[in-house]
Amino acid sequence: MITKNIYQYFGSKKERVYRILLSNKIKKPSGYKIAKLAEVSYPYVHTILGDLEREGLLKNREISDIKKLFNYWAEHRGPVYYREFNIQNPKDALKTAKMEYALTGYFAENIIGNYLFPRYYQIYIRDEDIDKWQNHLVKNGYVGKGNVRIYLNDQHVFFEKHEVEDWPVVSIQQLIIDLIREGAECGEAAEILIKRIYHV
Repeated sequence: MITKNIYQYFGSKKERVYRILLSNKIKKPSGYKIAKLAEVSYPYVHTILGDLEREGLLKNREISDIKKLFNYWAEHRGPVYYREFNIQNPKDALKTAKMEYALTGYFAENIIGNYLFPRYYQIYIRDEDIDKWQNHLVKNGYVGKGNVRIYLNDQHVFFEKHEVEDWPVVSIQQLIIDLIREGAECGEAAEILIKRIYHV
């Protein structure tokens, strides 16, 4: 059994606010709407929005610079736990899994942007399913450095999860931030997605 007391989602409430602000599906959300969608208090949202305005990232509650906000978000994160597995047929292993998950990183970008070779299958899972995933993936491969990574994070990471080619994928803003944090060629892929999705 994998214990979960080591998983601390520091800064996760801030990330919820950033995730909603950068949604390309929600136009000009009010502070109250952000608070409701983020499941945090309005005073907390008001404070975060004020901080962003002082940083020059918001003006009259509208984003001044999409790229700068993404980079600002990338610098403000808590630890994210992941465990790696080496799976011979990762697609089959994921397709037969009966737990909820959302793809991010290399494979998610490949089916959306077609820029990166899908060298890793990176997925966010529900905290309560960690032991089930461990058992499922071990049946299909081995624990250790490999091609499948499972992540635990604040469960708001599933906000705006959607289907792409029958695969569950995180929101476009979550994918972009994960690519930026990965760096190198993933950063390049993030730049392309920002231009394509946000037209900047």
